[in-house]
Amino acid sequence: MPAINESLATYLTSARASETVSSEQIAEHLTETLRQHDKHFTLGYQPPSANENKPRKLLWFARLERQNYGFTSLEILDKNVGVLDFWGFAAVNALSKQKVSSVMTFLSDVDALIIDLRNNGGGSGEMVHLISSYFVDGKVHLNSLYTRHTDVTQEFWTTPEINNNHLENIPLYILISGETFSAAEEFTYNFQQMKRATIVGEASKGGANPWRWYPLAEDFRIGIPITKAINPVTQSNWEGVGVQSDVDATGKNALDVAYALALDAIQNQ
Repeated sequence: MPAINESLATYLTSARASETVSSEQIAEHLTETLRQHDKHFTLGYQPPSANENKPRKLLWFARLERQNYGFTSLEILDKNVGVLDFWGFAAVNALSKQKVSSVMTFLSDVDALIIDLRNNGGGSGEMVHLISSYFVDGKVHLNSLYTRHTDVTQEFWTTPEINNNHLENIPLYILISGETFSAAEEFTYNFQQMKRATIVGEASKGGANPWRWYPLAEDFRIGIPITKAINPVTQSNWEGVGVQSDVDATGKNALDVAYALALDAIQNQ
């Protein structure tokens, strides 16, 4: 990253000469600037003596694993409407698969389901595809990722071996907000474009393109998007604009709005 290192060195010299600022403050300021172009851009500062030795991305997945793989609550409301609330998409392994299976077993007889992603910050694309497989029939193309430096496009599909004839056909409602991000946005966008769910709430944050860390000089590092998400229906994604709701509802009202829609759908079945 010679060009980026050179630009960073010039900026650091200027910033430190004009005022007293810490490296952490510089990283925060530049991250805000970079995210005007892509929400996944991140500039981090991590000296060797820092207590946090693992990248934030790894810590995110460790937190998910410790905290019930991100699943916050399961509830069945009056008239048999299920509500699933989770704050992140955990890494896929034997234990997380078992957890997802248990969640779906609990919900297997509901007549409609509300999936609450209003506080979901994203995570594993593989988990997006796993959970999606419970709600669609057969093998369905969900998303593709194009990597520019290799000129390779990778397709992601549901797993047809996972099937639940009931969950595949019930009315689905997904709640989103300005905090819904990354993998949670992919999940929502996929279901919206498949016309498999009704999206309720406010526009999501708008981060579509996966990223990775690269080391820089002076203990800085930069997270750069390296691939582009391409939906098979729109041939585009939600980068910078967010996923738009089908039914607008402000924060706390979104659940009530979705519940009313679910009751109408059940009554009309």
